[in-house]
Amino acid sequence: MGTVTLLVFFGLLLASARKWIPQNVLPLQSVLVLGSLVFLVAAMLDGRAVTRGELFAVTTLHPITSTLAGFILAGAVEAAGGFKVAARLLLRAGRWRGLGMSGSVCLLVNLPTVFAMPCGRVWAAALMPLAVFFGRSLAERTGNPALAPAVVIGFILNAAASCGPSPLGGIGMMGEGMAGFLPGSFADHMQFAIMLATTAAMYASVKIWGITGRPLAELDPRAEEPLPESAYFSFAVFFGGMAALFLLKPPVPIQAVLLAMTVAVMLVGKVSLESMASGIMFHPVTAMIAGFMMAGSLVVTGGFDALTDALLWTATKTPLGFVGVSVILIYLPTLFPMPCGRILSTSLLPGVLLFGQEVGYATGNALALPAILVPFLLSCAASCGPSPLGGIGGIGEGHLRLRGGATVLPQQWALLAAIPFSGLSVFVFGLAEPLTTLGPGLLLAGTGVVCGMATNRLVGYSLFHPGGLLGGLLAGIGMAVL
Repeated sequence: MGTVTLLVFFGLLLASARKWIPQNVLPLQSVLVLGSLVFLVAAMLDGRAVTRGELFAVTTLHPITSTLAGFILAGAVEAAGGFKVAARLLLRAGRWRGLGMSGSVCLLVNLPTVFAMPCGRVWAAALMPLAVFFGRSLAERTGNPALAPAVVIGFILNAAASCGPSPLGGIGMMGEGMAGFLPGSFADHMQFAIMLATTAAMYASVKIWGITGRPLAELDPRAEEPLPESAYFSFAVFFGGMAALFLLKPPVPIQAVLLAMTVAVMLVGKVSLESMASGIMFHPVTAMIAGFMMAGSLVVTGGFDALTDALLWTATKTPLGFVGVSVILIYLPTLFPMPCGRILSTSLLPGVLLFGQEVGYATGNALALPAILVPFLLSCAASCGPSPLGGIGGIGEGHLRLRGGATVLPQQWALLAAIPFSGLSVFVFGLAEPLTTLGPGLLLAGTGVVCGMATNRLVGYSLFHPGGLLGGLLAGIGMAVL
């Protein structure tokens, strides 16, 4: 039964991804919920005792409640105009000679991971017009039309992957909780690889695929609408509160802090409940719940036992070995992208944990498990970008007037190239503590500088133009500190 349910699960994913199951009729979340109910009925008919403990064994409430609190705060800040303030400040930074367009682009495309939200769609919705404007401006200045999609593609990938290191119920938190690691242990490893992937996607878009588009002229910097003081207050509460939360780590649940920030924004910004609710994104939450239900049904029917047995047999009986099977497992979400990374992460995480533990036993390396978990979870988070089932990439393609799926290949190529570095970082620095030591901090700052140099070259400046160097350094320091 475990083998059958596992095969049916992958069959449902394939049928949805290939759109054999029309998504406008039966969305993937509904498919997973119905499939999990069928599995449970089959288990009971087979005489298995289905208990609530087994069903909820793979469910961790902290990421769910953190995600909800993060979305509520984001909805309040959006309704108060706080994200418009962020866009305006980045727009004005682009006019400052010390930072310039290359530095501003570095900050813009990495901002979602610096201030990682529980879903990258929060930043994608707020700052996509600005990404289009910066890209269009660079294309006009350099005469290279491929630069407009490049900026947007880099921003898309960064926003999608930012869910991984988010402390507000991100995908990485689920892996940390289930595997027994401290909160925040995976974040810096992921951020390091995300910066590399973002820059690689921009280069691939221009140098390999030469993607061009007709960006929508949605942003006119000469006609900036006045923003109320409450918008600036909500911006200050959001960024100041997030920074204090990460730096001070108060001894209270993160959900309580986020809700207190939400109340402050709503009171000063005069945000109604209706306005706040209109800004909340429920899609990732429903994806997480559907994934947990499917994972619970696979636990009951033995699907994860079958998955572990198949992976171990392949690792021990074929030339792939443990390394080859680990690579396939890590890249599975990127090659099989879902509209939300929580679907595969919550559905397959118990099986990945079991396999990672077996790899640790076989190799005698205590870091084998996190070295598999971190890139797998990052692959899950980033898969939302190139997903054809309503992923973040579709938002950018619409703004660029590109055909559906035009941005998939640069994103997948960049992820295939960069994701292994997150696992390598685990082996170099370990997971004893959320990474605040000098070594990882210097790695993030140095990676930011290197990405800034690459951005300088991409937009036509010299490698050591101060704008790109400063923008990359600020992005790297922001990730290291937060």
